[in-house]
Amino acid sequence: MNKLIMFDYVKETPNVLKTNIEQYTTLVDPLMKEVQQKEIKRILLVASGSSHNACYCARSFVEKVSGLEVRIITPYTFTYYENDIEENDLVLVVTQSGLSTNAIEALKIIKKKECRAICLTGNKNSDVKDVADVVIEYGVGEELVGYVTKGVSSLALFLDLFAIAYSGKTEYLDELKKAADLNEEMIDQATNFIQQHYKNFSSMSWVYSCGAGANYGTALESALKMGETIHIPSCCYEIEEYIHGPNLQLTPQYNVIFFDGNDGASRRVEQVYKATRKVTNRAYLI
Repeated sequence: MNKLIMFDYVKETPNVLKTNIEQYTTLVDPLMKEVQQKEIKRILLVASGSSHNACYCARSFVEKVSGLEVRIITPYTFTYYENDIEENDLVLVVTQSGLSTNAIEALKIIKKKECRAICLTGNKNSDVKDVADVVIEYGVGEELVGYVTKGVSSLALFLDLFAIAYSGKTEYLDELKKAADLNEEMIDQATNFIQQHYKNFSSMSWVYSCGAGANYGTALESALKMGETIHIPSCCYEIEEYIHGPNLQLTPQYNVIFFDGNDGASRRVEQVYKATRKVTNRAYLI
């Protein structure tokens, strides 16, 4: 049997997404039972690393569909600085492994405040079960090799599906089904894109990833994965923040990846990309 690698999990992602959409009522039912107990006005997502990035990917969709405010905060900041929980908050601590000590500390803070400690995870039988009041799996399945891949997409999808179930706006399911289909197409296109630019990508010394809206989450995850896997300085910036200082460092050796959401901001993203290309041909618009 061949040993699994990260890309194997990447290729599993479309089927995981499609399966989770088909069984979404069962998947989100444990969380729906929690929100039926009180009126919700705000969702507070406490997450770090790739889980944090996935929350940013889902945020705009969740807010649009559910009508609820969504705030994203890291466990460290939540534990030590910003943990005021209001009566109508739904606080969700996220850790895919269920082993993250910072997530466990955040759960302890929630319990000290005598609030419901809810954890979203990929492993219900992990350490968080001894701390949280309720542990909910979000449908990632097994992911044991390398760094988180399908966990990002499956967490973002779970939050989107919860927003649909909470609001009753099932018409948005078709959009998510299209996204799952496009995810499969994207993997093929990404593979070709990397092969096309392999010389540049295999000789990077530092890289910027830039995005906005839902694609700010994409850019965050891009920057994190670059640092994790190829061990180079890798930074993420919101599109306009990139041109308020970081761009001044540019030389022809810099690599800059722009993520365009094909929305009202697209024209501005293209402007910034084209301006960057005047300095370095290692700029890419995705």
